Amino acid sequence: MLDVHAPHGPVHSWRDFLVHIAAIAIGLLLALALEKLVEYIHERRQLTEARRELVMEVAENRRTWAINVTEASRIQQELDADLKIIQSVRKHAPIGDGKFDYSVNFHATLDGPWQAVRQSGSLSLMPHEEMQTYAWFHGILTSLMESMHAFETTLHIGGAIAASAPPEKLSEYDLNELAVKTMEAQGRLINLRMFLDFEEDGFGRLSRQSGSKAQ
Repeated sequence: MLDVHAPHGPVHSWRDFLVHIAAIAIGLLLALALEKLVEYIHERRQLTEARRELVMEVAENRRTWAINVTEASRIQQELDADLKIIQSVRKHAPIGDGKFDYSVNFHATLDGPWQAVRQSGSLSLMPHEEMQTYAWFHGILTSLMESMHAFETTLHIGGAIAASAPPEKLSEYDLNELAVKTMEAQGRLINLRMFLDFEEDGFGRLSRQSGSKAQ
């Protein structure tokens, strides 16, 4: 803040008095304008930094998304193969070298920069539409992670049953339980892949949004 002082010297007339008042008013206006300018520059820098962090986060999540899409396709094939092994064992048919596979290697999405931007108050500096797009996108990421955790839990249970004995040695009860968990995992995988599709759509929206700001 700038200190504004009245001009020194005696006031001899109304004209001198008005000049003094005008000088004080101009000084106050300049001080307020300078303060607002400094605040504006600070907010622009804060918003620019927030956008830079979010762009980097989106780029990292795009790479994670590609890994998870590939992993989802692999798991789907393994679950289909697991069900075929279960059916063969039930029919007492040979399974050859067939082995159960309930492995999973999904990667978690990144949201640290988003949380930091929220806590810093930078979101309030964004245009409403931009802020809403980021909020919607991170809502999708939250739902994706919840779906992923639920799927992995089901898959781990199936894996535990499958690891309790060789396929031909599993009891009928275990085979039934394994079949149920395998089909449940397939259903949860469908749900998870739906959120992966939503995430892909989100990347497109954010890309178009960034492109419109650049124009």
